Amino acid sequence: MSAGRLFRHRLAAGPIACVGAYDALSARTIEALGARAMYVSGFAAAASAFGLPDLGIVSQSEMAEHVRRICRSTTLPVIADADTGYGGPLNVERTVREWEDAGAAGLHLEDQVFPKRCGHIAGKAVIPAGEFEDKLRAALGARRDPDFFVIARTDALAVHGMDDTIARCRRFAAAGADAIFVDAPTSEGDLVTIADALRSTGKPLVFNSARTGKSPVLTERRLAELGYPIVLYPIEAMLAAHRAVAEAMRAIIDAGTTDAAAARTSTFGQINELVDLAGHVAREAGRRPA
Repeated sequence: MSAGRLFRHRLAAGPIACVGAYDALSARTIEALGARAMYVSGFAAAASAFGLPDLGIVSQSEMAEHVRRICRSTTLPVIADADTGYGGPLNVERTVREWEDAGAAGLHLEDQVFPKRCGHIAGKAVIPAGEFEDKLRAALGARRDPDFFVIARTDALAVHGMDDTIARCRRFAAAGADAIFVDAPTSEGDLVTIADALRSTGKPLVFNSARTGKSPVLTERRLAELGYPIVLYPIEAMLAAHRAVAEAMRAIIDAGTTDAAAARTSTFGQINELVDLAGHVAREAGRRPA
């Protein structure tokens, strides 16, 4: 079963949360905790892998390799951020194939201008809806696996308001997007308006649950009731790691000993277990000449 088909199968069984991994180790940790799907955020990639803001600075090839590392480390279906597709329709075609080759189950493509910026940062701009439709059709036509899941994201809500957002979403649904993603709605009322207006399209809706961003905090159950069966937790693992590292390293720097951070850190053995050191050593030993 392809990654895309696995994601569709799990979505068909009920609402699904895609838990954000920012590197291969966090992906292994998330899978071990029982998640059913995973997400790779462009914001998290820029910050964790490059120490950069999410302003479209990370290139297509750099993001593809980041996605590949995470996909290789997990058996879960992975939905990965693809920003604007990194250019026009031809660039979008290549992006889809690179993400497929990386092992992703799907991606989301957005209608911001290039270079883009994080959807929860002020100063966004969007391209004309028809221009994005061309890019969306390029994405749908480029996939080699028909189950590869293509999500159309719009950032128009903060730029042009609700009416334009709804109109764009209807066009993107008609163009064949597998799901619709309105980024950064600021209230539950916005979510209800969007869901009511798009219910007739039959497309599942995506909610980006970034707790410290602009959107409200709602439970997965409530989101499913409203019509959002796909929930992304984009940066929570990275935020947790940043705080944990800061607190543990501050304790070590202040005390001059690792004992000061012992209660805040995992052990050497726990990490080796997570990355399957014993299994790798056993396979190596089994290949040695007698």
